[in-house]
Amino acid sequence: MRRTTVAERTPLPVVALLASPLGGLVRAVARVRASVHVKLLAAFLVIALLFIAMTAVSLLAVAETARQTTLLDEAHERVGWSRQIEQALAMQMHFTSMALLSQGAESVGLILRENNRFNDTLERLQTAAPPEERALIQSIRVAQDDAMATVADIANALRDRRLADAMTALRTRQEPIYQKIEALVSSLVAAEETRMASLRSSIAAAQGRSLRLTAGFAVVSVALALLAGFVISWSFILPVREARGFLSEVAEGRFGGKIVVPNRDEFGALAEHMNWMSQELHRLDDEQRVAAEQLRGLNDRLALASRAKSEFLANMSHELRTPLNAILGFTEIMLDGLYGEVPTELREPLVDIQTNGRHLLRLINDVLDLSKIEAGRLELGVAEYSVQEIVDVVHASLKSLAIEKGLTFTARVAPDIPPAWGDGRRLMQCLLNLTGNALKFTRRGRVDLDVRLEGDWLTYRVTDTGIGIPKDEIDKIFAEFRQVDTTITREYGGTGLGLSITKRLVEMHGGRIGVDSELGKGSTFFFTVPLHTDGELS
Repeated sequence: MRRTTVAERTPLPVVALLASPLGGLVRAVARVRASVHVKLLAAFLVIALLFIAMTAVSLLAVAETARQTTLLDEAHERVGWSRQIEQALAMQMHFTSMALLSQGAESVGLILRENNRFNDTLERLQTAAPPEERALIQSIRVAQDDAMATVADIANALRDRRLADAMTALRTRQEPIYQKIEALVSSLVAAEETRMASLRSSIAAAQGRSLRLTAGFAVVSVALALLAGFVISWSFILPVREARGFLSEVAEGRFGGKIVVPNRDEFGALAEHMNWMSQELHRLDDEQRVAAEQLRGLNDRLALASRAKSEFLANMSHELRTPLNAILGFTEIMLDGLYGEVPTELREPLVDIQTNGRHLLRLINDVLDLSKIEAGRLELGVAEYSVQEIVDVVHASLKSLAIEKGLTFTARVAPDIPPAWGDGRRLMQCLLNLTGNALKFTRRGRVDLDVRLEGDWLTYRVTDTGIGIPKDEIDKIFAEFRQVDTTITREYGGTGLGLSITKRLVEMHGGRIGVDSELGKGSTFFFTVPLHTDGELS
């Protein structure tokens, strides 16, 4: 089966990205000799630094905007001072005119007060003004000094009652100076307003630049973060996908493949281990296939040997039964006196011959049944049978053995059991085996045979107070030629075939057999068969 590559398992857009220079970057990151932890930490640090840089750029943009705003406030304040100078100048001109009209000293005092306000404001303005405006301010100061000198002359002329001279000084000297000062102050106001308008435009432009710079840096930072995430993640995803495909092949039984990843981190080490595992699995699979082939041949030979053994046992058992039945028949005729009176000293050996011959016949019958079952030649004689009759025959057959051992032997059949369908003779054989074993392995107490109908199933149960079975031996007692230990075989006798044959016959009826036992406290053997066994089971 063709191996599925990583490209075939990856979506087409991702394949296109991996085929681009990004793919080379992914493979370059994968080849970096560093652990996964270090690579992830480096990626997180890069992303964190990007966002820190974006924050720093944003703060710088905000600081620049704040600086421009401060400059705008200072320019606005200088414009206000310029307006105050214009106002002070206008008041000086007004108070000078009033001095001429009133011809009093009070107006001169007011002129001086406005002059002081003019000079103070001009001083503050000169301190805060840029260098290119200081020459203009100095010209205003010089003109103001000239104006105040003219005011002093006008004041002296008014004091001396020289009204004509005062009027002449006002027209020829004071008014031109005020006009000059007014023009200079107007130029100063216009310059400050121009600077303020320029600062407004500069602030608006700076805000736009800051917004664009912040947005651009954010976009670049996010793009770089996505790029770093894509590169780092796919440098991990590619080996994981390769490993998944490799493990899928291993799970499907295709060993010997290799996983190739460029990583020089934990994923690379894992790939090397997986390649080693694949080679080992391939070697073990080859060895297993050779062993399986050898085992298959051995099983075939064992099956042939078992079939030959079963056929041999069946044939030999059949051949042995004929002379053995003849021996038992002649022994019974001799004991019955048909050939004359049997001497007393010969009767006991003849009885022993008959007893051991019957035991040997039962053994041969068991071996014959087992060999037929194994060869698949034993068939059930399915017919209608009476459960009560089977139990009565078993009870009558084994009652003498129970009396001989001094045991209580009871048999009970539930009254609601209708006629059943199955091989009654084989079920009787099962009950004889189980009940005979119970009587044989019970020294004192009782043996109870009980049959009940549970739904469509018959449950046969034989309970005794005998020696019991160890828990670790319960799973072995249904094997052929098997008893709990050799001491039991020597003490109680038996071949170990009865339970095995019983299990096979019960299973041929579609039932199951089990046992509950406790060492030294007795056992309960039970088997369940359908009330109506399918005649096709064999």
